[in-house]
Amino acid sequence: MRYHPGTMTAPHPSPIRARLVSLALLAALGCTAGAGGGADTAAGGAAATPPAPEPEAAQLSPVGGYKGRFNNDNQSHADFCVRLRAPSVALRYADGRPSGFALSEAILQPVAGNGVSCPEPGLARLDAREIVLDTEGRPMLFHRGGWGFVGNDPASAVHFGHVLAAELDTVGLRFVRADTGNYWTPAPTTPWSGEGQQAGNGTACAALAEPQHVAVHSIPGDMRYLNSARTNAIAYAIYGSPAEDLGTPADRARGVKYTMLTWSWINTRGGGVARALVADGDEFRRCTDVPPITLASVADADTQRITGWVRAVYGAIRAGDGQPLHGWLVA
Repeated sequence: MRYHPGTMTAPHPSPIRARLVSLALLAALGCTAGAGGGADTAAGGAAATPPAPEPEAAQLSPVGGYKGRFNNDNQSHADFCVRLRAPSVALRYADGRPSGFALSEAILQPVAGNGVSCPEPGLARLDAREIVLDTEGRPMLFHRGGWGFVGNDPASAVHFGHVLAAELDTVGLRFVRADTGNYWTPAPTTPWSGEGQQAGNGTACAALAEPQHVAVHSIPGDMRYLNSARTNAIAYAIYGSPAEDLGTPADRARGVKYTMLTWSWINTRGGGVARALVADGDEFRRCTDVPPITLASVADADTQRITGWVRAVYGAIRAGDGQPLHGWLVA
């Protein structure tokens, strides 16, 4: 078996906390079945921390895992398309730091598919579930990139991240799902909650561990998860290091490293929806009262040949105003 590192490393002195208790590595490492046999070293040559125990082969499954208060069905997207108020608008982390990527009308070119893409070119597509404040108190909304724009996930120039509300038009188009047919309707640029969020996705847990620092690593391309209908296998790559593994070749080469914090995990219907970007080196505090989710990855939906396993944990990062944002992170 070969393995790639998980996203969290043991804590080190932080400007936010004067003192951190010394901890062993809490995060598990994703494990993938390798063709060469033996055990490879961790990516990047880091070998200071051994991998977590590998799950028993007989227990590996691409479905199942914890569902409950913090991982409910029907999170889904709050699709809202809106025009930019500037030629170029920075995509940001949850505290307002620029990620290194930006939006412009030129790259916001939608393509039709079996999901929701904006009805006109030049529109940003928000996942408008909440307002998050940056360190200056400025409100931000989350932008959903990748699929639905030219190039889709593998090669789209449109990335994820928070956007300052002041850099967006005050009115846009809200996507409405209805039994009589889906449609777009003009609406103010404001968020609205959904069923999964109302049921508890993204809410605070009772017990947080000491902070650990995120170390972002890629998830190999042969590691995929099954959709809810188990008819398609989707790459886990977007939950690893999407800026390095997805997008245009020029964007991948820029060295931007972040991963995704999600409202719920991919084992729920409508799950895996991104809530925020988490930069390499950012602090993450795991919820000790919420069980992790460990699922087998597969090569494809037809054979469901197991290629490894991926573990996600529930915990919190900080927005710019210091408020915690809870969600799931590949560990």
